[in-house]
Amino acid sequence: MKSYYTYNNKSNGLNLKQYAYYINSYKYNWHKDIELLLVLNGEIEVNKNGESHVMHKDDIILINSNMGHATMARKPDSIAMVIRFDPVYFSTWLKNYNNLHFRCTSNVSTRNKPEFLRLIQTMKGMVFYADSDNEFDQMIYESLFHQIIGELMRSFRPEMKLNNDTNTSFSNERVMKIVAYLNENYKEKITLDNLVAVTGYNKSYISHIMKQALGINYYEYLTRVRMREAIFDLTNTDHKISDIAYENGFYDIKAFNTGFKERFGKTPSQYRKMLINKQKISNSSDHIYIDSDLLYELIAFQVKDVDCVDEKNDLEQILKLKNHLVDEIDKANLVLKSSIQKLNNLKNQLPDILL
Repeated sequence: MKSYYTYNNKSNGLNLKQYAYYINSYKYNWHKDIELLLVLNGEIEVNKNGESHVMHKDDIILINSNMGHATMARKPDSIAMVIRFDPVYFSTWLKNYNNLHFRCTSNVSTRNKPEFLRLIQTMKGMVFYADSDNEFDQMIYESLFHQIIGELMRSFRPEMKLNNDTNTSFSNERVMKIVAYLNENYKEKITLDNLVAVTGYNKSYISHIMKQALGINYYEYLTRVRMREAIFDLTNTDHKISDIAYENGFYDIKAFNTGFKERFGKTPSQYRKMLINKQKISNSSDHIYIDSDLLYELIAFQVKDVDCVDEKNDLEQILKLKNHLVDEIDKANLVLKSSIQKLNNLKNQLPDILL
């Protein structure tokens, strides 16, 4: 079991990635892939297509191809699993496959509906067969992916929208011009006039394209970038909170504490104390993929009972868990036997007078 896995099948154009990682950055991006994101732990906010979604454990959201988006952790140690695949996969059936537009986002009132539960169980089930050299496991892995596509088509039937890739990329690039400046100069005082001077766009246009892309204005994006860097310092340094605030563009410590609590529900000091994942990273945009043991723990014991889910899948997961535990017991036994042998050897070396 791996927390980062790629799978390719040239015969049907299937190119996908599946990975689980800590949400630790806030950065606008877009890509050609369709992305299905499942929250495994914590709470995150996803901004996409002018919408803002607060996602909790076992919530799912689909991000369509070339859709600008950004994610932000609202609680420490928030973890997401992602499946990304190239929409060219649909070209076997659809000529205008780039025009597919899915609407698939769960929330507190829908996350326990059967269609979402089936997606959750299938996404988690794929992990058990990832990175296997066994041909049968690879067949199972791909068949589970096809189940996800079937569920999306059946329960979240996509619309066919006109999708001008040139215009979409042009719009994304304009947004990137703004956010790149904010990402590089977040420590400074930045006004709309600064952005007008740098980009050449007028104030109303800047506000419009930011709102259209992410559902927030430029200053909220700037604040989130500063919060991202502050969280990085809270996690990776022992600096005083007042110094962290100042170093990341917050010149009023009281305003920093208030803004932090509004977004994360805790003060910076409370947030720092709660941090479990303290792995050092080189910068705030690095992905930290979770280790295989934690991934197994998050997946194996979160599979929900769904009436229409194949019982065979449930049995296979139970057997996987059993085999894993047996392996761990065997390893522990070997360590114990080795330790006993060393103790006996040491005992035999002791002079009789000491026995």
